[in-house]
Amino acid sequence: MIYRHLKLYSMSLDKRQYDVFKGLVSGKQVNTLEVGVLLKSVQHKSLSALSSSAYTYVLHDPCDIRKPSSSQMEYLGKVLDLSKQVVSGYRSMNSVAVDINDRQVHLLDHQLYSTAQPNYLPQSKIDTINKQSKQDQALFESGAYKNGPLYYQKAIQTTHNLLHQSLDQAKVCHVSDREFDNKDHFEYIDELGDHFITRLKLSRLSNEQKRVYTPKGKISKRKVFKKLVDKSFTHHSCYQIERLTIKSKIYHQVDCLLEWEELLLNEKTYYVVRISLSQAGKPIFKHPMLLLTNQRVDNAQQAQHVYKGYLLRFKIEVVFRFIKQNLGWETFQVRDFESIKNLLAIAFFLVGYFKELQEELEKHPLAIFLCQLAHSKGKITPFFLLKGLERLVHFQQVAKWMKEYDISEDQVNDFIRQFEE
Repeated sequence: MIYRHLKLYSMSLDKRQYDVFKGLVSGKQVNTLEVGVLLKSVQHKSLSALSSSAYTYVLHDPCDIRKPSSSQMEYLGKVLDLSKQVVSGYRSMNSVAVDINDRQVHLLDHQLYSTAQPNYLPQSKIDTINKQSKQDQALFESGAYKNGPLYYQKAIQTTHNLLHQSLDQAKVCHVSDREFDNKDHFEYIDELGDHFITRLKLSRLSNEQKRVYTPKGKISKRKVFKKLVDKSFTHHSCYQIERLTIKSKIYHQVDCLLEWEELLLNEKTYYVVRISLSQAGKPIFKHPMLLLTNQRVDNAQQAQHVYKGYLLRFKIEVVFRFIKQNLGWETFQVRDFESIKNLLAIAFFLVGYFKELQEELEKHPLAIFLCQLAHSKGKITPFFLLKGLERLVHFQQVAKWMKEYDISEDQVNDFIRQFEE
């Protein structure tokens, strides 16, 4: 059945279902579409699955939600598309846990934000705050601002608290990409007593000075340090990977060169592991990978452990590829920011409970109705459930508009009939 009207009671099977739908779209049923409630449910499920874990990897990933064709959405900010071009969209910080034993993924945290929110202050402005507007300076001095690094640290703190409060003596290792190559982040995790593995930028410098000459050929007194990517490392080892998949391409008999040594940052000692991959003597990548950790690395086995820990990052990419492709994370059309937050949190919830929901959805009356509302042609899936919820949110927005401009349902139905003719 395709509904061509805005009469919510006509969509409902009975008064009880009508009350549920009305509360859902009006926002009165806070527990139904409230980010915190949904996340707590997912977190509870994840922590139960991790209860016996002695060492847990937490993978943090800032996933962009691209809306290049949109212009009217609330707080629509800027993100990068796959070709590194600036487009409209939202940003999210997401965290999943992986047990070292079973390698299963468990969702822990999700935050949605935008560069267009009034309290967003990018790090570039903070670094030059004295040159910024009085409004930005006041926001900075109040401490009420937010930005990507702060959302990352919040994710670190949230997942640390969740795992340490729920799992006795569990050790946690936070795994992050190059975006979080920052000594402040390293020290923040250090102070919590957790481990971390962060991929470094190729511009990261070593502690080894290099000789620099003046235009007259004399040795300069200026201190210049070699890049980690270029220098000779103190320790090294090589082993072979039988089969390696990189961006859907399969490589066989891959030689992996591991190199490692200490790195001093702000008088704190960390360890760098450099990884170079080659096949038949030909490098697979133009540059080696650099990983920094606060775990002690004294031998090849420990260096390999760090590398394998970082490789778990592909698991979070698989999770969010699934959410985007199967749950429509980038196809929603609601405009207000709270509704967007709620819909994305529901998607996060759905993937956390995917197996359980897949079995229950086919027989749940509310799920059947929502999927029917999404024109699923009889299919009962998490994707159509989310689309049905989106249509209810659309109804809420239209109902608000009708009330604001005193437009009746008869007028809307007349317009629909004219459109169909």
